Amino acid sequence: MSHPTISEAPAWDGRRTAAIASPKFADALAGAALLQAAEEEARRAGYQAVVGPMAGDSWGSYRLLLWSDGSTPFLGEPTTGPFDLEAYLRAGFTIAETHSSAVAAPGPRGFAGSGASDVSVTAWDGRDPAAVLGEAHDVVMAAFANTAFFRPIPRERFIAAYAPALAHADPRFVLAARDAAGKPVGFTLAYPDPMRKGAIVLKTYAALVPGIGRRMADVIHATAAEAGFAEVVHALMRDGIASAAQSRKFGGRTIRRYALMGKLL
Repeated sequence: MSHPTISEAPAWDGRRTAAIASPKFADALAGAALLQAAEEEARRAGYQAVVGPMAGDSWGSYRLLLWSDGSTPFLGEPTTGPFDLEAYLRAGFTIAETHSSAVAAPGPRGFAGSGASDVSVTAWDGRDPAAVLGEAHDVVMAAFANTAFFRPIPRERFIAAYAPALAHADPRFVLAARDAAGKPVGFTLAYPDPMRKGAIVLKTYAALVPGIGRRMADVIHATAAEAGFAEVVHALMRDGIASAAQSRKFGGRTIRRYALMGKLL
């Protein structure tokens, strides 16, 4: 069994925090012992809290599975071993934050007119993916700036992180919102899922103007119906923020719950 590693994470409620990147544990007792060793390493290094599983920050692999309805995983979904949650609990960790994924039927929900009327929403033309992601970087960095455990990253790293998802994308499901001056104010990325057949995965949903995210989500659901998809996956939503609330407005049914575990030192 490989050992967990620690690195500097974004602060947790103002505390200097270490992220524990942990493997899938072969059993709960051994996993708990490895986590406690990582915790001691973090304490000696002067950290005040630890969170895990997290590979550095929320741009890396993080979260473990709390509950599943047993349905097929989707592309990009985190996977954890059957003993991981118990190992963290035995090591004295508690839930720091929760996330969920849901599915909804395709089709418009009547939000096509949401948000400012001078903001336009257009689909990607399939050209120059680096330019699309470069614009998206500015929107995403601003939209999630105040989200827990979020860390701004350079444009180049953002493009590298999103390029694989964009490679799977159908341009009809990559949307940009721009204000009257042409400034990007929204970005949505969804893609056909090669694992969960018949599904569109709504991966990223970010807007700087109220109502525009809902409008873009409506376009995704309407386009999914037109294209013959059976469902839309609302992927990896942090509970308590706008995307989770919007999922309910679109009739989202929860299929998975996840957690980031934490412990104060």
